[in-house]
Amino acid sequence: MKADGEMVRSAYTLRPEDDDFTQPGILVRKAFDDAHRSALVNTVAGSLLGGVREPMLARACEYWRCVDPDIGRRIEEKVRSGAAPKPAEGMGQR
Repeated sequence: MKADGEMVRSAYTLRPEDDDFTQPGILVRKAFDDAHRSALVNTVAGSLLGGVREPMLARACEYWRCVDPDIGRRIEEKVRSGAAPKPAEGMGQR
């Protein structure tokens, strides 16, 4: 492997401007149409129903609310009401 300068191995340092949610939020709101958003909600909710329990379930719902409040709300409503489609393959309890 060649490099033009010094290579350093070190842990990434988080900065105040680092943000894990802006880009996925833009994807959901601006690139996805209603059908894509519904498919995302159904896929995530179905996967969560496949065996995710509290407190991880609450954390997963909060994660999706950070991506987009409406998507997060819709996912949580489907999961909590049991209205999501069957869990994604490989996500069921064993």
